[in-house]
Amino acid sequence: MINRSTFFCLLLLAGCGERTGPSNPPEIPETIISLAPNITETIYALKLEHKLVGVTTYCLYPEAARALPKVGGFGQLNYEAIVTLRPDLVILHKEYDIEKERLASLGIPFLETGTYFIADILETLRSIGEACGTAERANELIQGLETRIAEIAHVGQAFQPARPRVLITFGSGDIETIQAFGPACIHNELLKIAGGQNVIEGSLPFTTLSREAVLRLNPDIIIELAPELDDGAEPSKHWIKLAAINAVKNNRIHVLTGDYTCIPGPRFIQTLEDFSRIIRQNNFVAE
Repeated sequence: MINRSTFFCLLLLAGCGERTGPSNPPEIPETIISLAPNITETIYALKLEHKLVGVTTYCLYPEAARALPKVGGFGQLNYEAIVTLRPDLVILHKEYDIEKERLASLGIPFLETGTYFIADILETLRSIGEACGTAERANELIQGLETRIAEIAHVGQAFQPARPRVLITFGSGDIETIQAFGPACIHNELLKIAGGQNVIEGSLPFTTLSREAVLRLNPDIIIELAPELDDGAEPSKHWIKLAAINAVKNNRIHVLTGDYTCIPGPRFIQTLEDFSRIIRQNNFVAE
């Protein structure tokens, strides 16, 4: 069974590598259904929650979203429930081709979004804001995020050229099958801004590493994304088996348990803050 952190990470990665633009609905909607957790968070960030009439079973933030009517989950939508809620607009990810075809056949307007890199998240804020009559609020949020990104990037420049080499893992598993984020995803983008360097090279959004591969990569820092764990969780004990790598020798293993770490919405800035804090607190000096 896929645990919650793995699910959210795979959902995030489903469209990594594609930068897409939104389509525009013809009128300002009064009732909206969200088909993804990051879209729901965006709607709340834009103060449009009074228009939200339905969400997926995976839309758990903010707390108020849990009480809204559910229209199914990823790949298992209840179209009867969607029709019953009579939405003026359904907002979904651009790669949901089957869902878009079904909505079109039912005559339900939809807005496509792409949210896999920082630019996409900002564009999603902008497009939903414009489509739903809160463009000014969207612009304020975007400006605030861009300002904070620039501030953290300035701090991150202090680690050039000796950037710490970081392994970012997600999901749970034993030491023989470690799931890690690659270059083609937002986590790599956030890591660069924070002053780190991904130990994974190539063009894939994620990969599965063997014990031997991790030993060969020899990261300076390991960051585990584990939303299914409680706050204050300790690093997985399986790292003890890799005592030869720098991150383990120097006790530079960090666990991030916030659910925002694997949801590509406005709270990406919290993940960026986390990455920056981790790199700074390690007082990194190249090995």
